[in-house]
Amino acid sequence: MVEPDIHDSFVYDGQTINVEWFDVDSADKLPDVKWQQVYAIANLDNKVPLVIDKNGKVNLPGGHVDPGETIEQTMRREIQEEMNCRVIEWSMLGYQKLTSGRGDAVYQARVFAKLEKIGEFTNDPGGSVIGYKLINLADLNHAIKYGKVGEHLIELVAGLED
Repeated sequence: MVEPDIHDSFVYDGQTINVEWFDVDSADKLPDVKWQQVYAIANLDNKVPLVIDKNGKVNLPGGHVDPGETIEQTMRREIQEEMNCRVIEWSMLGYQKLTSGRGDAVYQARVFAKLEKIGEFTNDPGGSVIGYKLINLADLNHAIKYGKVGEHLIELVAGLED
């Protein structure tokens, strides 16, 4: 079994969630698991986009993997739906395994993507995203509060952009 690069935890809905982060630089190196979600740290006009939901919360663009979709297909679909942008280049950053106190495990992939606008954002077919904003990479973890994993993601993306 592969050892995680980072161990962390956070509280969500009153429940402690354990996080195991794994650096993976290629989709070919991902484990054969059921992927629930894919999120992108993206570059649009040299800024990182964060989507805004109808409750005013911000997050990385991305979402649930539809049946039969690959990680790449999910990432491309979600970015177009939530931002009306096109992915022009992308790479794997890694994945995290989130385990609840009940032992339920969820697998989420994280990617880096360079984007270009197709047009102005109008609406999210899923209905939860109402827009997006652009921030500096250095401010990302302050905005999304991903803890140790967030700081590590910033380092990985900064290394790709150098």
